Amino acid sequence: MLALVAALDPEARAIGFQGALHHLASRPFGTLLLVGLGVGLVADSLWQAVRATTNADLAGPGLGGALERVGWFASGLVHLALGVAALRLVGEPPTGPPASRTKAWTAFGMALPLGRWLVALTAVTILAVSGVMVLRAGRAALDPWLDLGRMARPTRSLTRVLVGLGLATRAVVYAMIAGFLLLAAIQADPQVARGMTGTLRLIRLERYGTTVLAAIGVGFVANGTLEMIRARYRRASA
Repeated sequence: MLALVAALDPEARAIGFQGALHHLASRPFGTLLLVGLGVGLVADSLWQAVRATTNADLAGPGLGGALERVGWFASGLVHLALGVAALRLVGEPPTGPPASRTKAWTAFGMALPLGRWLVALTAVTILAVSGVMVLRAGRAALDPWLDLGRMARPTRSLTRVLVGLGLATRAVVYAMIAGFLLLAAIQADPQVARGMTGTLRLIRLERYGTTVLAAIGVGFVANGTLEMIRARYRRASA
């Protein structure tokens, strides 16, 4: 939603995940929302770890399935960091815009032995996971763990549309982030790396950038709606 606002309002700033949490902190009932999001994100990070290690959701065989499970685990790490950040904002109200941590983490990684290779490997892995997302978006296949028997036909049709749109949007944005990360490794310059906020702001500066940013906002809203459908119709056991 904030990406859509940034696309429609020239004075609004495009922000990423951390910025969204800071935005919530200053809203009515912001503390309650941050607590709920923080607990939920930490819980989801634990679920993603279980999901990846046990293959609870039956990822396919071969490299594609392995990359999908890597994506689940990486998603869990991101959600854990965001959950902790949300809970920290409850006790420490923000005094300004959030600082970008992408460049700092990239610099930390490069400082390690074989750090540039490690950063490059991370970027290539993200690119590969993005490729799997694109393939799944093209198929628009419903998740095997959804209870289709409880879904009305219009809901199934809507879910297929949301799967394709949500996955494609995430794949494009994550691939761009990975591209900047790979370029940072090649140039040995962590300042080249960009996170979600930097990527969205760069998109906005390009020709037709506001249109692309609006499309990305719609795609992320679609993905959020899809997650709500998954929560509603998910089978808790095989």
